Amino acid sequence: MTAIRRRLGLQRCALHVESLDRDQLVTESLIRIQAADVDSLNLYDFDSDATVRKIGWHMASRTGTDFRIGRRLLQLLAPGGYLMPPLDFRLSRVTEPTDEEMYQAPMVHPWGIQLWQSGSTPAEWRINGSIYHPAWEPRIWCRLLYLHRDKAMALTTEGWVKLGKRMHS
Repeated sequence: MTAIRRRLGLQRCALHVESLDRDQLVTESLIRIQAADVDSLNLYDFDSDATVRKIGWHMASRTGTDFRIGRRLLQLLAPGGYLMPPLDFRLSRVTEPTDEEMYQAPMVHPWGIQLWQSGSTPAEWRINGSIYHPAWEPRIWCRLLYLHRDKAMALTTEGWVKLGKRMHS
């Protein structure tokens, strides 16, 4: 498709990812995914949530518009539109806060987690929100390393934080 556009001297159309529905996003993804990737992902039933989730994660691992397509597909599949890291997400060996860390951790309220990507850097999970603690800055925007769902805490590049109420995505 890109080669045909180049030969005809046509400019690439801006793709407004937020305005596309699920079927249009899957179609646009399949146009962008190479045949070898389609085979390796075992994509068969394109109406299945599991298949669309595979396509979403594959596209979100890329950059630019491909990333935005993947993130949007994942948002459409997420309950309430709240995109969360997969249950097995872990960028740190530390997965349990100590008693002292639990006591000293600042509260982030409200908070949000975004799958964030910029330029040519790969996507990463980021946490943001307002901090209520005298030793911390009033706002947080840092990389998420681990999300402890049971204890409502998150390990970030800044340290452990307690999670209050979640903000709208």
